Order: sequence, then structure tokens, then C-alpha cells
Amino acid sequence: MAPVDSQRRKFIQYTTLCGATVPLAGGLLLPPAAASEPAPGTIFRFPDDLSGLTADQQRHLPRITLPPVVEDGSQAPIEVVMDHPMEEDDYIKSIQILNFSDPIVIKGKFYFTPQNGEAYIATQIRLNGGESTVWVVAECSKHGRYAASKTVKVAAGGC
Repeated sequence: MAPVDSQRRKFIQYTTLCGATVPLAGGLLLPPAAASEPAPGTIFRFPDDLSGLTADQQRHLPRITLPPVVEDGSQAPIEVVMDHPMEEDDYIKSIQILNFSDPIVIKGKFYFTPQNGEAYIATQIRLNGGESTVWVVAECSKHGRYAASKTVKVAAGGC
């Protein structure tokens, strides 16, 4: 039964980030630098050096508030804030919360329109026990996908 489960998990990883079954380097696709355009073959931008970001890159990068340690994994609070303006031709279309170490990888996908006024999420998610990385992928209508992550330790799992 384990081979089927691992195949299913890989499929979910591929389709979640790509929208199609496209292999990702090392299970997750991360461009090497904070460039204005993603590296060839990548699907979203992920800066290595967060201190040297331009203003344009900063407004596209999701800011995640997640406690470093969570006592109860069934109710882990998370907040995602975007500084991006919500204009008719340039706005945040969606924000997706993921955790690849959980049985249920997709924690939520939230859609926005310019009428929302801001791209902001505050919710609770379930996390498996132990240490894991929570990923947030934000998609801009004009500039593509940007990702950020936070590491969290969970004392008691919720999944």
C-alpha cells in the first residue's frame, strides 16, 4: 500500500504547483535567485536573499504569520498578508496554503478579485505532528506566482 500512497503524494505535489503533471526538481521547484523573471523551467519565483528584494518583489511575496511552535496541530493559526495593490489589471488572483508533509497537502486555496480591496487571509489549519514547512503560493494576475514558507513544530498532530 505504501508505493501507491507515495505515488499519489508525488502526483498531488506536481499538480498542486504546476496545474499539470510536470516533474519538479527535488519534489519542489524553486528558482535559484530573486530575479525579475523566473528561471527557465520554473513555475514561481522564490528569492534566496530576502534582504535584497526590490519594492516590486516585496509586494509580490506573501508575508506569513505562523507560530514557530504549535501545541495542538488541529488548530494552527495562520495569517497571510500581501502588500500588493488590487487594481483592475494587476491584482492577487489567489493564495494557496500547502504542507507537503501532511496527508492532506492543500490546506486551502483562496480566490480574490480587485473588488476585495486587499489580499489577506486569517484562518486555522490542521498540521501533522513534528516539524514541517508550510508553503504559501500567491498568484498575481500580471506577474505570475510567488512563494514563501515558514517552518513550524507541532507538539500534537491534528491530521
